[in-house]
Amino acid sequence: MSFQIIANFRKPRKGILQEPNTILRTICTPVKEIDKSTKEIAKKLIDIMHEVDRPYKIWLGMAAPQIGCNQRIIAIKKSYHDYLIMVNPEIMEQKFLLPTITGCYSVSGLYLTNSHYYFKIKYLTLDGENKTEIFIGGSAVLLQQEIDHLNGKLICD
Repeated sequence: MSFQIIANFRKPRKGILQEPNTILRTICTPVKEIDKSTKEIAKKLIDIMHEVDRPYKIWLGMAAPQIGCNQRIIAIKKSYHDYLIMVNPEIMEQKFLLPTITGCYSVSGLYLTNSHYYFKIKYLTLDGENKTEIFIGGSAVLLQQEIDHLNGKLICD
């Protein structure tokens, strides 16, 4: 459950789908093979994130359905203009459900939601390497939001 606290927080950005686009409500299909198409989706995610990134933005992420692709691929900001691509991310463990204020480039406004502050995730890199990482705090909240996108769920739900 979420609760909108500020309407019209940010203007829609070119290349980012907006609610109520049905693609944003679709459960994404797993990537079967990391190929040229997968890398093109990752590049498009990075290009769009590069446009909205600022040095002072701490947490920034984007999921493939936000750019019209029905694949389980997300990009997370590591540092200014440096992004981590995750293919087929899976939650292995999550803890500490707490209230959070969050926004999304596909949904107008800021929302009060409940988010986990600890995630253990496994995913594939663009090189096909299996990785497992732990995310804590704001990065965990961001990661949950991006994985929710892959499952057709938005912060306004």
